[in-house]
Amino acid sequence: MIVLIPAFAGALWFCMAVALFAVTLGLGLWAPALQRRKALNGRMPPVSAILPVKMLDPGFSETTASIFAQDYPLYEVLFGAAEQDSPALKEARKIAASHPDIDCRFLHSAAAFAVSPKLNTMAAPLAAAHYDFVLSKDSNIRLEPGTLFAFMENFTEGVGLVCGVPVAVSADNLAGEIEATLINGHARLLLSASALGLGFGVGKVMLFRRSDVARAGGLAALSGTLSEDTALCAAIEGLGLKTVFCHRSVAQVTGARSFAEIYARQLRWSVIRRKNEGFKYPLEPLASPLPAALAAALAAPLFAWPAAPAFALTLLVWFGLETSFAFLKGWEVSPLAPLAFLGREILALASWAHAFTTHDVVWADTRFDARKGALDHEGKETAGPNILKSDRF
Repeated sequence: MIVLIPAFAGALWFCMAVALFAVTLGLGLWAPALQRRKALNGRMPPVSAILPVKMLDPGFSETTASIFAQDYPLYEVLFGAAEQDSPALKEARKIAASHPDIDCRFLHSAAAFAVSPKLNTMAAPLAAAHYDFVLSKDSNIRLEPGTLFAFMENFTEGVGLVCGVPVAVSADNLAGEIEATLINGHARLLLSASALGLGFGVGKVMLFRRSDVARAGGLAALSGTLSEDTALCAAIEGLGLKTVFCHRSVAQVTGARSFAEIYARQLRWSVIRRKNEGFKYPLEPLASPLPAALAAALAAPLFAWPAAPAFALTLLVWFGLETSFAFLKGWEVSPLAPLAFLGREILALASWAHAFTTHDVVWADTRFDARKGALDHEGKETAGPNILKSDRF
């Protein structure tokens, strides 16, 4: 009987993993239509769109230009950067100059009050924004022309934060495909949460009110974590307001990546989740096919199956269903998808395990202690004084 304990444990894990997977497939397909029926806000107040700028990411020109192509009555665009000049800022200025009909400003944000460099970069534009409603967008996100309108449609009574579900596009090499598979696997989980009426802070694109942030304690209330989007979600919920996902997803341009880049990014996200999610973080492998395949191999003797075919069949069926889901959603599927699928599992589980042993992460070529802030090469804090400076270029 003792010999069968691993087999029964494997069978239990396998059944829970498969059930969770099946539920996310169904809910993920259903979520946009369900949320679309709830998107009933017909008021379109003016919006301040804030774009923090740091790196010249793949597809930067098209993603930046997309904010100027929004089919929306009135909005302004504010770029924020810690640098006075950079290749990304040069390109952003060029794009802004080609859209003189849109009110646009460039702001130097020398703030250093927050652990998150993104929040520091957004501080000056937030202070200078003309309007109460704010849309923040990362530089690797491409918006379709009606996206701002769709986000505002979801800002119904009782909502305080609308987030976009990012879906990967335009991967240019194997590492990029692995990251795209990671992003889209996460998108399926976010869509499932949306179908269940759950919302989480996902910072790629967010719509919120400055007045709500002020009521929740201002930027200082968001400053203690690298995960400013999670902090914003918690602050909004503290006001009795909901976070929802927009029924329209947003495109995250992946481009060509290196394996070191995608591992560093996954480790950063893993460390942040371990810090913020508590008891849920150790359960993350339950949503992963590789542990499910190992569980199937352990359980195989209960059904007189060899372990190796059970392992392989689980991965094959899981991959087939994920790929079918992507086709049904209209997401990009590459010929490298099988390799990307396996690479995703190895990288995700490695970063998940690594996050139990470190708080040291890399973001935009800078090392951070996820609990404190930026570190120099000797591991000392370099966050600097608590200042907020806003200069026009």
